[in-house]
Amino acid sequence: MTINTLGRVNVATPGTPAALTTNTGVAASKLFFQVIPGLAGKTYVGGANLTKDTLAGVARVLWPNAGGGFSETFSIEAQDGENSIHLSDYAIDADVAGEGLLVTYWTE
Repeated sequence: MTINTLGRVNVATPGTPAALTTNTGVAASKLFFQVIPGLAGKTYVGGANLTKDTLAGVARVLWPNAGGGFSETFSIEAQDGENSIHLSDYAIDADVAGEGLLVTYWTE
């Protein structure tokens, strides 16, 4: 497995999901999201067309960690063990402009 980091992926405007990538060729065997300590708003992980207000297309709501300590995480793993998770199929949204998640993925 090879680790690949997108680093901090931010949402410019709440309600407008930020795609992980627009490159349809980027695929992974595992995708990992982590709340960044010190941020104040909830973040949302889901499909490229997620809607945080209705939770349509949302796979997970991650709560903020404003005070430090343990940060919530969420991961997705390919059942076939291959690079079959297409990052362009996923996006994040946030309640606060300029906030986001730490995103990492692994390839075979």
